[in-house]
Order: sequence, then C-alpha cells, then structure tokens
Amino acid sequence: MDGRLTYPDRKISETFLHFAEPLLHDLDSETPEQRAQVALELSFVAWNAVIFADVLNDHRHLDEIRRLMAAKPETAVLMERLIARKRSLFADDQRMIGTWEVTRTEDGINLRTDARDPYSLPRDPM
Repeated sequence: MDGRLTYPDRKISETFLHFAEPLLHDLDSETPEQRAQVALELSFVAWNAVIFADVLNDHRHLDEIRRLMAAKPETAVLMERLIARKRSLFADDQRMIGTWEVTRTEDGINLRTDARDPYSLPRDPM
C-alpha cells in the first residue's frame, strides 16, 4: 500500500462486511447466496465510488451512480445511505476494494477480498 493512504489495522474483508451489514442483517442461512451477492455488489460500488471521490478527487463514479439511480428512488436512497455510511463510519479507511468472492457456509457468509491502493490505479487523462 502507498504511504499516502490511511487505513485501520483490520482485514478489508472484515471492514467490507461491517460496511455492508445494513444490507446483510436480515439474511439468514436459508437466504440464497445470490441475494448476499447483490447486497455486496451494491456495497462494493458505493465504497469504491466514495474512494474515487474523496481520495482521488474523481467524482465521475458518484455522478454516474446518481444518474443511473434517478429512475429508481428506493435504490437511490439506499445508495445515498451507503455513501453516507462510508463517509461517516469508514472515512479513515482509504483502501479500495479489489476482487472479492462471497460464499455461504453453515456459519453464515464468508467473504474473501483484497485491498487495492487507489493511487496505484491507472489514471484517465481528463
């Protein structure tokens, strides 16, 4: 990780699950894995869009989320809550979420993910 980043001493998978918890809290062992996948996909998009905006000063991803969600008010509210949650509870974690995989176990959800340094990403010339 780049020295410019700040992040807590916690696995990114633990942090990501904690961040996504409002979308995962009602999932029980009978819930299809696909529902957990969708909840984590929304969380992934929100988390990384905030990293682009707040760490890299690139608001295109947040703007695109808002544009796409304009016709879906319930999803738009949900995404805004995730964006606010990232900024209020996880602002000190500037890692991007890279590849991730979710599986169901008898104990619940198992998440494997990797953290990415946002400064290591290729930058689009504007």
